[in-house]
Amino acid sequence: MTIWFRAVAIILGVGAVAQTTPSTAEPASLPGWSIQFTSYSWASWLTGEGGVAGRTFDVAMDPIDVVERLDWDQIPVWMSYAEARNGRLFLFNDIVYAKLADSGNFAVSRNRGRASLSLGADIEADVEQLTIELGAGYGVAQWGTSGAAGFTALDLLAGARYWRQEVDLSVDVTASLNILGLTVSGSRAIARSGEVEWVDPFIGARLRHQLADGAEIDLRGDIGGFGAGSDFTWQASATYNWHLCDFAGMPIEGYAGYRGLSVDYQQGAGLRQYEYNVIQHGPVVGMTSRF
Repeated sequence: MTIWFRAVAIILGVGAVAQTTPSTAEPASLPGWSIQFTSYSWASWLTGEGGVAGRTFDVAMDPIDVVERLDWDQIPVWMSYAEARNGRLFLFNDIVYAKLADSGNFAVSRNRGRASLSLGADIEADVEQLTIELGAGYGVAQWGTSGAAGFTALDLLAGARYWRQEVDLSVDVTASLNILGLTVSGSRAIARSGEVEWVDPFIGARLRHQLADGAEIDLRGDIGGFGAGSDFTWQASATYNWHLCDFAGMPIEGYAGYRGLSVDYQQGAGLRQYEYNVIQHGPVVGMTSRF
């Protein structure tokens, strides 16, 4: 029963719009800095391809797979967004961390595409991923009266997204398995990526439209990488944000929507090759408190 409570918490309360700011429109000018903090949940699908130690494989996970494989021996997931705003200027930070253990769907044997060494069947993967986003934005245009129905604002964004990943693949040792570059432990052969890090610069925009007092639609998109880190990365999200309640004089807001994040990264060659070309997408929900 505890596992199901945790699953519900992950799908409905700890995951999601990393970069879409769930907020009601603020006045065009503020006397000082205001701060908001969001915990969120992202029930996501992962599709694409990866590669470790010269072995390429397909990635195919759904939200249930993710929840079932979270490593509960330690904190398995953390997702949060923070924003500090002063007038039209704002600074933002987003953190997404997840650790999966013994996943049978993160790495799926493939028999298509470019030539690579075979991993065979019965693949299990331990995956640890951290993404930290730091950036700044500025409101360049607004239409309508701040805080009123029909108010629309356009923000430009710029920043960098730091990625850190570590992938260990384990597969049964068979007569047909080429163990070149693999570590053999008992009846299993293991391919380890080691710690892989890179930074993607990005630019983007956010459009906020207030439908009514405490009800807002946010649209956000960005592109980046440009060969500085990954070859290319993009992100897009759309959320509906609304006022839930006030707690001890502090407004609490909620949001729901959809988010997608794609990255195409590769380094090394041959047995030192690492590749991560994956799209992560799915519904998002969360809650925001303001200070």
